[in-house]
Order: sequence, then structure tokens, then C-alpha cells
Amino acid sequence: MSDISIVGLGNMASALADRALAGGNAVEIIGRDPAKANELAAALDGATVGAAGTAPAGTSSSSPCRTPARRRW
Repeated sequence: MSDISIVGLGNMASALADRALAGGNAVEIIGRDPAKANELAAALDGATVGAAGTAPAGTSSSSPCRTPARRRW
């Protein structure tokens, strides 16, 4: 099937990885905390752990996908 990388270690990431594995896909878990990533991969039985990179410039550490506030005219 496909190789799928899932970024995150929460409930949604766990559910997505579980469904992807059930569908016969290879799943890679990526998170900022390597210990938690290893724990989730072991619980999913079949997922591997990838390396997390650094957040893009201009993003906060709490949410790497957050966009800057819009200007109000």
C-alpha cells in the first residue's frame, strides 16, 4: 500500500495511525517527544518512529501550524 507519516502524538494521531495500519499501510509516527513517540508506536504494534525536525521560522513552539494574526483595518 502506502507509506504514511503522522505528525503528532495525541488521540487523533493515534486513531489515524491505527486506521492506516489496519488498511495495510506502513506508518511512521513523528513527534517532538521521542519517548512518547516510541510509546505510541509500540502501542500501535507495527508503526515506526521518525525524527522530528525543527519548527519553521516564525511559529510558536506550542503550535507549529499557527498562522500570524490578521490585520484589522
